[in-house]
Amino acid sequence: MAELKIKTDVLAPESVKVLKFSGYNPTRFLKIVPDLMKEVFRLTGSKFYEDKIKWDTSTENTEFYGEWRGKDVKDGRSSVWVKIKLQGSQHDKEKNGEIMIEIKGEMVTKFGYSNFLDKALYLTYSKLFYSDLRRRYISEAKRDLEKIENELKKELEVMVK
Repeated sequence: MAELKIKTDVLAPESVKVLKFSGYNPTRFLKIVPDLMKEVFRLTGSKFYEDKIKWDTSTENTEFYGEWRGKDVKDGRSSVWVKIKLQGSQHDKEKNGEIMIEIKGEMVTKFGYSNFLDKALYLTYSKLFYSDLRRRYISEAKRDLEKIENELKKELEVMVK
């Protein structure tokens, strides 16, 4: 069975939100980000993926990298994928360092079809009826991503003080 897939960038016109900061103890975001994603998007264990966690302690500055993604299922056809990447370094003795956080969101809608008539019907259905619901899902996901961004900004401001 073939599949019609519609992808929409949740943060359009931006594709990625980037937060950069220098301050005290940036490695704590390796713990904060996954918990925040699970809480805001109500992700269970089967919908949350810890893709990569990397450390390099071979020098005086510890370098770290983290990548997580979560799948927020909206209905039988649509789901929102949120991805957060984190990269930075921290001095071992002083605990100061810098961090860069990238936040991405994408909504994916899938329709399975078996012939060209099914495909035409699903395209028509999507444009006439399902598009309002998709827009609502996108605005909810955007709101949730902004909530994550605001929580991270609060934490970054705490690092300044």
